[in-house]
Amino acid sequence: MDILTHAGVGLIAASPLLASRPELALGVVAGSVLPDLDAFCRLWDQRAFLRAHQTWSHALPVQLAVSLAVAAVAALIGWNGLAFGGGLLVGLIGHSLLDLSNTFGVAWFTPFSRRRFCLEWVFFIDALVLAAVAVTLWRVIPIWLQKGDVPALYAEAFFAFLSAYFLGKGVLRRRAGRFSPKAKSLVPSALVPWRFFGTQREQQAVTLFRVDALTGAQAPVAQVPVLDELFAGALETLPEFNLMREISPEYHVVSASADGPGTRLLCRDLRMRNFGTRFGDLEVWLDASRQIAQRRFHV
Repeated sequence: MDILTHAGVGLIAASPLLASRPELALGVVAGSVLPDLDAFCRLWDQRAFLRAHQTWSHALPVQLAVSLAVAAVAALIGWNGLAFGGGLLVGLIGHSLLDLSNTFGVAWFTPFSRRRFCLEWVFFIDALVLAAVAVTLWRVIPIWLQKGDVPALYAEAFFAFLSAYFLGKGVLRRRAGRFSPKAKSLVPSALVPWRFFGTQREQQAVTLFRVDALTGAQAPVAQVPVLDELFAGALETLPEFNLMREISPEYHVVSASADGPGTRLLCRDLRMRNFGTRFGDLEVWLDASRQIAQRRFHV
């Protein structure tokens, strides 16, 4: 999920404890947002970001070790280390569970395995989830500012809705998969809960389509040529290309055009994205001997 959703969910979870058990509440809120600090790897370079995002900071073994260490340090400075460390662990695990429902993939067992897991239930920005977070915070924050602790009813109602919604999205994703048995990927819509965007391989092309998980109705969107085999030799050692192939099952060379004596390639993640972003697009210029002369990576 996006960082605003994570922060809002953490604050709602901690709201009944903000005044009575501040260390536990602080741990929950901190754990809800800290894993996304891996985004700062982008300051190093784009490849570092792709290698790190939703890996170490989202991994259960790392989260457990960090929480234990933080609890020990907190106890040394006079805090309730058990409460702060326990709250931190709850927030960290909750963050990873939310991201597991998305499409980027969480390497949950780093450093023992780099395999990414994703459920494709909910897009990382979801209109109904954001609306539920906003409405609950609109009710919770004034009560907290005036009275301290917030009645647990608000958090209970929010998490009851969130659980029902995510489980419902899981059922819808399963139905979409039954209606589209050959789909390699089904990305959930950010706006329409029962709509998914699918990809299906057709010889040397990938068909993009839209499926209604309630009725099974499908609508083609586009058919994109796949040119991977033609340029495999030129791209096999390109780190950006290989990293994106690890993240997406539908990352391909989708166009090749003459550019002077050489060739310009465009590599793209064909899983349909809700907002038309260029995330992961890789432009590669090959010279006349098919050696990489230049590249531009959009991350």
